[in-house]
Amino acid sequence: MKNALRAACTPTTLRTAFIFLAILLTFNAALSSHRWIPAVSPLAVIVPTAESLALLWLVILSVHLGRIKRVITLGLVAALFAIMTIFSAAEAFFQFIYARPFSPAADLPMVRGGLLLLFGEIGALADTLAPLVIALIVVLFAAVGLAIGCSGSLLLRRWGYRLPPRVIALSATLPLLVGLAAPQLLSADLVRSLAGDDGIDFVDAVEYSERRNERVEAEPEAADYAFAGLLDRDIYVFVIEAYGYAAFSRDELYRQLAPDFARFSEVLERHGYGIKSNYLLAPVAGGFSWLAEATFLSGQWINTQPRFEQLYENQVTTLSGMLHDGGYYTFTLRPGTVHGSWPEAWDLYRFEEALVAYEGDFDYHGPGFSYVPITDQFAIWKAHKHIEQAQAPGGAAHQRPLLAYYQLVSSHTPFNRIPPYIEEWDALGDGTIYHERSDEILTFDNTWGGGSQLDEGFVASISYVFTVLSEYIDRFMDHDRSPIIIVFGDHQPQRPIREQDAHLSVPIHIASRDAEILQRFARYGYTQGIRGEQPAPHPRMSEFFPMFAELARDTAQR
Repeated sequence: MKNALRAACTPTTLRTAFIFLAILLTFNAALSSHRWIPAVSPLAVIVPTAESLALLWLVILSVHLGRIKRVITLGLVAALFAIMTIFSAAEAFFQFIYARPFSPAADLPMVRGGLLLLFGEIGALADTLAPLVIALIVVLFAAVGLAIGCSGSLLLRRWGYRLPPRVIALSATLPLLVGLAAPQLLSADLVRSLAGDDGIDFVDAVEYSERRNERVEAEPEAADYAFAGLLDRDIYVFVIEAYGYAAFSRDELYRQLAPDFARFSEVLERHGYGIKSNYLLAPVAGGFSWLAEATFLSGQWINTQPRFEQLYENQVTTLSGMLHDGGYYTFTLRPGTVHGSWPEAWDLYRFEEALVAYEGDFDYHGPGFSYVPITDQFAIWKAHKHIEQAQAPGGAAHQRPLLAYYQLVSSHTPFNRIPPYIEEWDALGDGTIYHERSDEILTFDNTWGGGSQLDEGFVASISYVFTVLSEYIDRFMDHDRSPIIIVFGDHQPQRPIREQDAHLSVPIHIASRDAEILQRFARYGYTQGIRGEQPAPHPRMSEFFPMFAELARDTAQR
């Protein structure tokens, strides 16, 4: 037995085993990243996948082939390595950052958006560069795969490694076996992503709420309002970028943000508002805010780009469209729309007027901060002045209820440059004041790929947004009109700011001076204060519009 072991453990055998192991682990690390990166489990690299074993076998087989066949075989290794590694890396990225699968048909076009984020508005050049970037990525990964395959084959040949002829003959059946087992070998994730989205069945939230309210007999004064359940109050909606459940579920984040939440609550209470809160399950995490917005406003579950396009094609009723049809002046603020016009404003959502960064509506000349150059304070101030003019005699909003929908962006990843709060709002001017007060800009060691101060940057950005909201509500909002104030997050921040296994819920807060309106929200699970008490699972974000439509038209208990 000892002699057999001694004969087997020759230097050549040990070197060969080391080469096998090195090639397998290298292939496995690249091809299984979608399994071990999202789970933060590097040890999973040692568990071989079928794809890695197949590529290793092709490298071994190439040792015994002639030059031409060896080149073809190693070329096949390079091509398969490139395709599968790119898919696995993309799947890992989307699962880790966005908590959803990679969908090639929907996500590959996003390369163009990535170029715009990196280089700014480069126009048609982005359309030309996008396929070139994809091709370059494929070539680079193919080169890596070819290098691994050639190096392994060369070392095995140099050290005299040979397979028995019978095994070589049997190996000819491998391509057939791989072809028959491809759906299993190449993982269900790949097959699922290539299958695409089956689509959704659209539900009209307004018709649903009307059916629910057919049993309710309207009181006489209800006829005076388009939405008796709301008394046609003005409605301000503030959507806070990346404001997720982590702000409350992680004790360290909540401890740091508690003073800002307390200040926000104190301002509301001093002006006679009550506040109730809940959590909504968002369809996305870490990004793709427009999908969360579409879900909130349409009442449909929009978690992929194909579904958003279907929504646009079907023209379903939206929350803002319902209010517009009832006589509301509908207005929206878009400081984050910097790389294209936004036809959805009217075509889908029925906002009468909008301030859109891409259209130059802000006339901003200050520095950039993280994702976009326009701060939330500057954008809200511009919107405030615009609404004042619209509500003046002769304006589009004169003697009409108001829906003001603000899509805020100062808390956008990468949380690396947070603007200072400007105490005198009139001094905001055209934004050049931020250049003058550049020494007050908070900077953090964060980038799009991560950072060492993600928690600190996230807390600073959310704190800034709540400071702006508290001051705006305190100093400038017209409380005589007793508006309804809705504040919610569009999605959870990326990991590791949100916990590894965190669900994708976001906070939502409703403030009103009308106790009956707040009581109506309480009937749907909203609880007192800014920190919701509801345990998971939370209602989907798509459930808000049907609930709101029912509540708005319901005259019961008034």
